[in-house]
Amino acid sequence: MIRADGHPGSAVPNGLSLQSAAPVLLFLAVNRVAGLRWAVAIATVGSIALALDRRRKGLPLGRLMPLVTGAVIARGAIGVITGSETVYFGLGIATKYLVAAVLLGSVAAGAPLAKRVLPLLMRVPQEMAAHRVFHTTMGMVTAIAGLYYTVSASFDIWLFRRSSVEGYVLVRFLANWPLSAAALVGIMAALQIRLQKIPGVPPFALLIEERLNGAPLDPESSSTTSTRNNQNPGAGAT
Repeated sequence: MIRADGHPGSAVPNGLSLQSAAPVLLFLAVNRVAGLRWAVAIATVGSIALALDRRRKGLPLGRLMPLVTGAVIARGAIGVITGSETVYFGLGIATKYLVAAVLLGSVAAGAPLAKRVLPLLMRVPQEMAAHRVFHTTMGMVTAIAGLYYTVSASFDIWLFRRSSVEGYVLVRFLANWPLSAAALVGIMAALQIRLQKIPGVPPFALLIEERLNGAPLDPESSSTTSTRNNQNPGAGAT
């Protein structure tokens, strides 16, 4: 969301952060009363219900949401069947390492995944996408995300070995806030500072606003549309 002063505002509605804590609170409460299997089952249902509620409210869930939901269901089912805290939490840790490997591998291969994700968040003009600074910035952003998942998974292992189930769930949830915030700040700073070095690129906030207003995902068509509108300001006016 863009504020009236032209700067990006919070795209997260009030109360959404508290909603994200609901599955964790459910897990802690049910685990204390009924044990791990019921806690896993209820927390999984709570996570799915939260995703459905966001969809009902028209909030963006992302193209990978069906895959993520399927993974949540599969992990919950395995946790209920095995009743093993090591298996259940180990799957989450392994998933983080897998995501980190994919992200960092894409950087090593010269095809950072941020290149595919960024057009979903902001308009990417053709002149930006073709610039060397854009490519190096995408590599930097992808590497930051990969490092975040690596650090998060490693912290999870350290914490799991030293905590009870309830302590692990609670501390991990609380620790993830500053860690994810630091990663997000690093990513946003890299994008805003480095991409503004590309000649002729509009302000960062404007690119985000244009994407929210339905700008095409393809950089070339986006650039073409922008050029046509500049050549014919009256086009589309009613």
